[in-house]
Amino acid sequence: MNPISLVAGTQTRYPLGGLSASAPNGSTGPSAAASAAAAATSVGGASTRFGMTGVAAAAAAAEGRSPIYGLLSASAQLRYQINEMLSDVSQFRPHLARGLRQLLQYREDDVEDVFCLTFEATYDAYGEVVTVPLVPNGSQILVTSQNRVEYVMRYLQWILNDSVSRQFEPFRRGFYYVCGGNALSLFKPEEIELMVHGSGEDWRPEDLRAITEYVGFGRWEEGEKQLVEWFWAILEEISPADRKLFLAFVTGADRMPLALGCKLKMKLALLGDDCNRLPIAHTCFNQLGIWMYRSKEELLEKLIMAIRESEGFGLK
Repeated sequence: MNPISLVAGTQTRYPLGGLSASAPNGSTGPSAAASAAAAATSVGGASTRFGMTGVAAAAAAAEGRSPIYGLLSASAQLRYQINEMLSDVSQFRPHLARGLRQLLQYREDDVEDVFCLTFEATYDAYGEVVTVPLVPNGSQILVTSQNRVEYVMRYLQWILNDSVSRQFEPFRRGFYYVCGGNALSLFKPEEIELMVHGSGEDWRPEDLRAITEYVGFGRWEEGEKQLVEWFWAILEEISPADRKLFLAFVTGADRMPLALGCKLKMKLALLGDDCNRLPIAHTCFNQLGIWMYRSKEELLEKLIMAIRESEGFGLK
């Protein structure tokens, strides 16, 4: 799970035992459930039941869940929350998520003998296995069929919140310094991630063509027009994987930003007549320079070689 999802998700979606999450300034505010309870006191009249239903649905929506969530029983809400957390953990620790699911789904009474677990979590620190108690004296408490749900919840709480709190808090402060405000709470984690990271789905070349500026093409002679048409035809024909490589080659990122027309502008520059040279990209300016290639096949060959063989730069 990446930090962007944590900003909008982990700190509010996974409070243990229904506790409210910390506000950006460090204070503790009421949870959506508490706000719903307060709102319920102002809902009256003949339609009280419908008003309560609306309050419950709104509280669930405010926490980024399905409106149905607010209408579920406490045990059903717990199962829903555990499933959400396991889904997040499966993105970076799939074996752990699968093991916790197997523990919850086990139907026999000999959990302690089969799984041999205690209330501890483990992680690898540069080749060394480190054990962390999930509760005081966790090493002395066996996981049984009676307490396995609590064990799973505490393990998930630790891996999604507690284990990354030292690294996450500075990140959160920096994020809220730029994007803080009440409007942030209206977005789901997935929506914030989409705005920051962009969409990983395939993109349409015609969308990029609509925001492309042309440099060095002079009077648009017949050969120049033909070169541009070859270029856009090639982008249509290459595979989605190569289109991602092309975007990374030109912009430094292999994802198309969510608001395509707001900030992103691409420049296609004609560099000259040396058709033996490969295309050149200036990622800081989203600019691709191409040469006056003699055929579509030659342009395709040079472009594919450039985008597949370039190393580029980035953060891992």
